[in-house]
Amino acid sequence: MIGYIAGTLTTIAFAPQLIKALKSKSTQDLSLMMLGCSTTGMTFWLLHGLIINDLALIIANSVSVTLASALLFYKIKKDYLTAWKGIIRRI
Repeated sequence: MIGYIAGTLTTIAFAPQLIKALKSKSTQDLSLMMLGCSTTGMTFWLLHGLIINDLALIIANSVSVTLASALLFYKIKKDYLTAWKGIIRRI
């Protein structure tokens, strides 16, 4: 039961940040390193859950990886790909 509660809280933690980034169309205040490390760590927890067949780890980290990955890719798109497009247009 504790695993499900912990997983729910951890998963919920990323949702407001993703919603805020999508509404404001800004990811400037988010650390790329934090998002990368968090997403990688959650992916490893998901793999660990799959290996040991722990449903709480699998469910929580599946959702968490999805939310964190969406935020990570949105950050890369908004902060880095947009900048590269502007540089390429000037060339």
